[in-house]
Amino acid sequence: MHTNKLSTACIFLLLALMSLSCNDKDVFDEEEYKKLVEIAQPVEGIDADHTWSLTTTYYLVVDIGEEFAGNERLQILSGNPVVGESTVVLGDYLVSGGGKKYIAFTAPSTTTKFFAALIDAQGIYTVTSFPNTQRTVTFPQSSMSRGPVDDRLVSQQALSFCYEDEMPEPGDYDYNDVVLRISQERIAQNQIMLNVTLAAVGSMKQVAGALCLANYKYDDIESVTTVDGETFDDGYKKPSLCFIKGDDLLLKGIDSVAVINLFEDAHWATGVAEYASEGYVERYMYNVSKETGSSYDMMSPRTISYIVTFRNTSSLDYFTLDQIDPFIIIEYMGSFMEVHPFHYRTQTALYDYSQPTSANILPWALVVPGSSFRYPLDGVNIGFAKNGALFGAYMTEGHSFGEWAANHTTAIDWYDYPTGNQVF
Repeated sequence: MHTNKLSTACIFLLLALMSLSCNDKDVFDEEEYKKLVEIAQPVEGIDADHTWSLTTTYYLVVDIGEEFAGNERLQILSGNPVVGESTVVLGDYLVSGGGKKYIAFTAPSTTTKFFAALIDAQGIYTVTSFPNTQRTVTFPQSSMSRGPVDDRLVSQQALSFCYEDEMPEPGDYDYNDVVLRISQERIAQNQIMLNVTLAAVGSMKQVAGALCLANYKYDDIESVTTVDGETFDDGYKKPSLCFIKGDDLLLKGIDSVAVINLFEDAHWATGVAEYASEGYVERYMYNVSKETGSSYDMMSPRTISYIVTFRNTSSLDYFTLDQIDPFIIIEYMGSFMEVHPFHYRTQTALYDYSQPTSANILPWALVVPGSSFRYPLDGVNIGFAKNGALFGAYMTEGHSFGEWAANHTTAIDWYDYPTGNQVF
């Protein structure tokens, strides 16, 4: 981020509050802090009950008849690829034999219809549809389609994780200081593959990244490796400012939570950053401007795939994208702080500290369905909504970010309505 919307007086007061809180938690006045943040944020009247979630997790029972016992895989899809529809894999499970399969999957909250598919060893799909209100699917049933599928029609579901790097201060609300796209695949009975794509770095500071497996302990994981052994930190020289100690991919976090080490420095992780003659990493902002030069540059989004091997497979049919907690680590006033998605906002994975937990302020991380979310350009507000005015990167009336922020039940499709000249 470049700018801060707070007045100079507010900035100094906020810094004073946070400085005092580092030494004496009783001195920190959260109500005063909330007032300062509310002044700075671009939306008035934010929904106090907001969860900032654009996805829903569903629990489903799939009853597989004996005539389908020879199938190898069960998938929950957004469309029917047998009839030529492009589809996203929302859930992916290994099956053997008939009987009931208990599963969970995550989908955009706008989705009203799903498809269940059984896939045999020859790649033949048997597909049936069901509404989002249905909790049991049975094979066979009267309405099914069957046939081969063009692999080009099928893609893995991804979520876009968009971060501000100024916590606990308000940022500029362009949500591009770090942008990650993450998808998952079930590749074996005891293995999940997490595909992590670094899409943008709009920060000018050193920012680290990690991923907490929120419902799993360190001892639940047998190993974490990457495809071809490549990591985001390859060739990186650890500086004096070191957010993540050691090079292990699997870390034991607070309370023994399982944490995956992604990168120590987001700029280096792009794969295009270089060391200056003085020995420091040159810092440009990548993929946040349509111009190059000065502080801006372009990069090809870079993907590292992590293979997570679990010791016990009993819970993997319930492993969803909503259960991962990717976070960034920043330095603030001499301390390290973690920026987590709102659902995990109170989580401290590697560094133990207290932080504001108020719900009715804009979060420092947004999670948006899809791998192609068009985040705002550098310095462009994601969506201003005050005094009846809407502007910013998502300002279409009836489908604006500001309307969703003010009422979590409305405009839940806002991310499909970008202002073309204000997004990357």
